[in-house]
Amino acid sequence: MSLEPPTLDSLCAACEQQLQRFRLRGERDTTSCDAILQRAVTHDDPAITALIQVSEPLVRRQYPLRQRDVIDDWIQDVLLQITVEMRNRESPYVINSPPPKPFVAYRAYLKITGRNLAYDQIRAESGSFTVSIEQAQAESGDEIADPHSDIAELEKLLRFEWLLERIRKPVDREIFRLRFGLDLSPDETVEALRQQGWDVAKSQVFRSVERSIRYLSTLPDVRDLFEG
Repeated sequence: MSLEPPTLDSLCAACEQQLQRFRLRGERDTTSCDAILQRAVTHDDPAITALIQVSEPLVRRQYPLRQRDVIDDWIQDVLLQITVEMRNRESPYVINSPPPKPFVAYRAYLKITGRNLAYDQIRAESGSFTVSIEQAQAESGDEIADPHSDIAELEKLLRFEWLLERIRKPVDREIFRLRFGLDLSPDETVEALRQQGWDVAKSQVFRSVERSIRYLSTLPDVRDLFEG
């Protein structure tokens, strides 16, 4: 007698428990979450709805900005983009062979999507992203920006993208962006690169970061950032 496959409701409940155990005790069982994701990538609408349900609290905890009054709009934008991606038949979300586990890689994808949308929001609110660091400082009264303000976030982003422009190899530049711009772990970085078509091992991520920092620290305009 064959067993009936679990319902999406039971998978959602089990997935939420697994995520809670991971958050509280570091347990890494994502079996039920993996099952939901595997159904969602087949463009199954009920599974996509279930995936969005378990993703919402993860997205909320990953909000990268300090401006809290727009968090609900940002969450909706992130979840909408995930929904569109899962329904996209021309360029669908792809589950690669582990490691990492499917839902672990998906969480990295969630974080990247959320960060990118948040930074797009900062750019839009700045009026034009051609604004310079000096202009951003002038708008804040030539003083050190309040670390809890959007202008501080803008200055941080401007400085980081200025650093990225000085890293010459595209793969090194992308590794640096993922590790320090999006705060991805080495494993998450490997998976994000794999999604982009780069076959990079975790040891190469470490060497790339070391190489980039060593190079950047030799530049006169950058040296103070590493010595400060």
